[in-house]
Amino acid sequence: MKFKCTGKWNDEPFERVTEAEDEGDCYDHWHLWAMIGKATITDFMMEVCAND
Repeated sequence: MKFKCTGKWNDEPFERVTEAEDEGDCYDHWHLWAMIGKATITDFMMEVCAND
């Protein structure tokens, strides 16, 4: 599945498409990389891409 992910990474807005198995996998992907990069994610939203 593909997800449109939006939010703020260290207060900088982002919008990316992420491929993941499900919503939990997508969420875990973003938060794992934030932990590795010592970043803060806020206002995180994800939605399934309609054309997947």
